[in-house]
Amino acid sequence: MTRAAVVGATGYSGAELCALLFRHPHAEIVSLFSSGRGDGRPVPFERLHPLLGRAQGPDAEPFSEQRLEAARPDVVFLATPNETSAELAPKILESGAKVIDISGAFRLRDAAAYPKWYGFEHPAPSLLEEAVYGLTEWCGGELAGARLVANPGCYPTSVLLALRPVFALLAEGQPLICDSVSGVSGAGKKSEVAYSFSELDGNFKAYGVGVHRHEPEMRQGLGLSEDAPFVFVPHLLPVVRGLLTTLHVSFAEPQTQETLAAAYAEAYARAPFVRVRAAGELPELRDVVGTPRADIGFTVLPGGRRGVLVSALDNLLKGAASSAVQNMNRVFRHEETEGLA
Repeated sequence: MTRAAVVGATGYSGAELCALLFRHPHAEIVSLFSSGRGDGRPVPFERLHPLLGRAQGPDAEPFSEQRLEAARPDVVFLATPNETSAELAPKILESGAKVIDISGAFRLRDAAAYPKWYGFEHPAPSLLEEAVYGLTEWCGGELAGARLVANPGCYPTSVLLALRPVFALLAEGQPLICDSVSGVSGAGKKSEVAYSFSELDGNFKAYGVGVHRHEPEMRQGLGLSEDAPFVFVPHLLPVVRGLLTTLHVSFAEPQTQETLAAAYAEAYARAPFVRVRAAGELPELRDVVGTPRADIGFTVLPGGRRGVLVSALDNLLKGAASSAVQNMNRVFRHEETEGLA
């Protein structure tokens, strides 16, 4: 059994993690931590997620390094703010446990990028090169036994899964347009007016254009420079969960539906949580919400020089918690589908 702890267990992604780990046949939850109820009292295990029902497990207590170390976890999931993860991860690694971080604290390899995109100086720059970027389907053997895994962001997961199989076919220097829409849970639990019901219901808006912290992560994952013509426009959708990305691409040479289908088939033939649709069949949010799967669709426009790629996933699962469990399975050499299929 893999002994697991979750820091940030009462957040949206943290609660999903608790439900997945509870049902995992080769994982044991040994400690959970959160900010509590606001009064310092622990949160009962069964209150973390409706799927847990009357399940028994450790309460989510206010965080304590001593309690965490006493639980002797093999792996600690950090579903915490970026700066918190950056501070905690080195200490946890020193204790001998592995870390799977759901925040952005270790996704970028360049420490100098953190003040600009995340607003803080990185306290552990030496770990950025060691951290394995855990886009599971594009990892080889580097996840097996890894000490530190940087779980990808939800937007980059949707973009990179759709783009990487066909990236070599794209026209160099042509604009790559990426429109993504996400449910409100992608922002985490916030009490800000902008995320209130009255502001969101019946509304739809773009935000963070040119300044969203997931953009450098996507550029890094694609090998694009800062000045490459990549346009990422995130939007806030008035639903709780779900993420859909539409990519507008130009090809170096005319392509057919068959050439794209072959590229995706080769890339994801052995990927249990990526489903590629038939040419012209585009995924919808309802196809993936509540699942650990990403669905990808594509169509080649008349003339073969341009195409549209669409990916859909649940931002709290494939965009966070279930991909973290996928990575845990790889790290500890369990079957990749354990606890998820």
